[in-house]
Amino acid sequence: MLVERIMTSPVKTLSPEHTIEDALNMMSTYSFRHIPIVDGNGGLQGIVSDRDVKLTLPSVLSDDDPDFTLKVPISRIMRKRVTYCHPLDFVEEIALDFYHYSIGAIPVLRNEQVVGIITQKDMLNTYLELTGITEPGSIIEVDIEDRTGVIYDIGKVFKDLNIKIISISVYGNKEKKGYKTIVLRVQAMNPQKAIDTLKGKGFSVLEPSEMGQ
Repeated sequence: MLVERIMTSPVKTLSPEHTIEDALNMMSTYSFRHIPIVDGNGGLQGIVSDRDVKLTLPSVLSDDDPDFTLKVPISRIMRKRVTYCHPLDFVEEIALDFYHYSIGAIPVLRNEQVVGIITQKDMLNTYLELTGITEPGSIIEVDIEDRTGVIYDIGKVFKDLNIKIISISVYGNKEKKGYKTIVLRVQAMNPQKAIDTLKGKGFSVLEPSEMGQ
């Protein structure tokens, strides 16, 4: 899946000359947590998060003037080393950046201009879409030998039963070398017939106790 399919575009931005108050007001108005900071040509200069803003504001127990703090340019608190991506990058690759760097948002650049942004929420929504969990159905987990053609064999079972497969996910089996676990979300409220057919063809369908439930 490409980044351009899930990114938020156009994206709200500020310039380095805008103030912390401007950032606070924008976050409050639009209910988001990250703002790319750009120059006059739309080039990325930095990024600021709601956490950056909160860390800057004085405590209610402090003698500092909150109005003075709010008038400070956003350039004083923005992060200048920013991880960014391109609209034609793959979402799967961007997920690694979120994981490795523990970041909350990634600006999207095309021709050195900010054209969008991807957040952790976007990544979660994408995961839910890929798993098909938003559609009604049932989940079946099958422990399979890692061999060529096994997906076809399983798919044929559901084709013969006229049961639609909503999504397929494949995970490595840490306990059995050479095996993987296939997680199927199928369009059937009662998947027992499919489970029985899979077992009848020699497939190992995991029961709830075997899935750690």
